[in-house]
Amino acid sequence: MPESSTKADGKGRRRKEARPAELVDAAFSLFLEKGFAATRIEDVAARAGVGKGTLYLYYQSKEQLLQAAVEQLLLPRFGDLQALIADPDLSAAEQLDRVLGLLWKHASASGLSGLPKLMIGECHNFPALARQFVERWIAPVQDQVLRKILQRGIARGEFSVSDPEYAVRCIAGGFVFLFIWGHSLADFDQRGFDPERQRTAWMEMIRSGLGLAPTTAEEALA
Repeated sequence: MPESSTKADGKGRRRKEARPAELVDAAFSLFLEKGFAATRIEDVAARAGVGKGTLYLYYQSKEQLLQAAVEQLLLPRFGDLQALIADPDLSAAEQLDRVLGLLWKHASASGLSGLPKLMIGECHNFPALARQFVERWIAPVQDQVLRKILQRGIARGEFSVSDPEYAVRCIAGGFVFLFIWGHSLADFDQRGFDPERQRTAWMEMIRSGLGLAPTTAEEALA
């Protein structure tokens, strides 16, 4: 086989292997821009630069595209969080700071900050997708990461928390609010909105509520 043909075949295979991720990226960006219900399959295909028939080779519905987006964007990052809480050299306070900092970095860097707004806006129209989002991301982060940190901190005398389960929900709720506000009402707030100041104040309140000294933004993101 000529070398040029081999190179072309290799390039074609790489392109085909990358196509599902490209379709998911195109769909996710449109879901954030237009909303899930208003986005058509034709829109996704056009954004990705493929025909509708090509899209259907990989995904048969918008629901499958959103499901794939959740898996592609969120699930790999869950392993990063678990690795942090598995480090025996970190105190519970250090684990909490780093987990919250990592969640913030992931969301800010990847566009994930728009996902909570999208899911909340569409949850009653597509309850199965909302349930999957809660079961596969929200609940595991709360129960398998944040609650474990709080329980470890309580056992070691680092934290003073009377209701760890709902303390975790308060922590997660503040995180979600940061991104919902940033993707919606912040544009209409004449006082302005500084997400870094908001995040720092949020983390200081969490630490204060747990009986810890405040930390700096740089320490949390280290």
